[in-house]
Amino acid sequence: MTCVQCGHPHPALIAGLSRRPRYSCRVCGAVFRPGSLPGTEPPAPAGSAPLLEPEPLAPADEDPLAVFMPERMVRWVREQGRAPDTSGAADAPDIPGAPDRATLARWYKEWDALVAAARSDPEARATLGRVSEIPADRLPAKLPAFAKVCAALHATCYDARLAGERLGGEDDPFVTERVGHLRRWLATAGRATTWLEAPPAPPPEPETVRSLLTMEGSFTREQAAAFFAALFGVDKGPSIPGVRARFGDERVHEALRSYLESGARPLRETVAAELDAT
Repeated sequence: MTCVQCGHPHPALIAGLSRRPRYSCRVCGAVFRPGSLPGTEPPAPAGSAPLLEPEPLAPADEDPLAVFMPERMVRWVREQGRAPDTSGAADAPDIPGAPDRATLARWYKEWDALVAAARSDPEARATLGRVSEIPADRLPAKLPAFAKVCAALHATCYDARLAGERLGGEDDPFVTERVGHLRRWLATAGRATTWLEAPPAPPPEPETVRSLLTMEGSFTREQAAAFFAALFGVDKGPSIPGVRARFGDERVHEALRSYLESGARPLRETVAAELDAT
């Protein structure tokens, strides 16, 4: 069943003694019986409690969590935090304003499950209707998972456009939105999980680094290790194709020569500066 006025699905049944049930729309507030038209509902009896209009969605753009997720997800997280605690603990845990990886990954996983469930589950759809400014039918049933988005960003030196392409969603505004939010998390609260914060790698052999200037095709394991150590100072960093797509072969070769000449790592400095500016 859908609302006769706005078409929103799953209206609420109004309890009563009437043989003909009445329904109230959670979105537009219309009251109707099955088959009735908007505006034909008789007025409520004198003295009865007025039907409450649905509350407008609270703005969430100034919430600290809005840096890391869309406003609809922020509202849902906050709603979860206000829910009664059934664990037996005296107080429900506070919602962190700068969540760690485990917390943010769990929120994204549960949010994605809610959006998917809203396609067929009235309770999930009602929950989504309370928090989302976008109707459930217009939200994608499946988006790249938290871990997959982070992996795409790591691989492409945290370039949002290349990460979106890697995920196959460069033209999808919802994928672009998710990549942007998780890139901001990696730049700030999740910075410790980036390869920029990995332990330093031992210096590579200069001859191996020189071999990278002329080689074509696939790298040996030793050459791949030298590539990451010379350019970024880590054992494992972005993907080699991701580095080449991000900077181009000429700039990569210039950076390798800079390392051989002075130990400088200009590409690492560029990636760090871009994240710092986020």
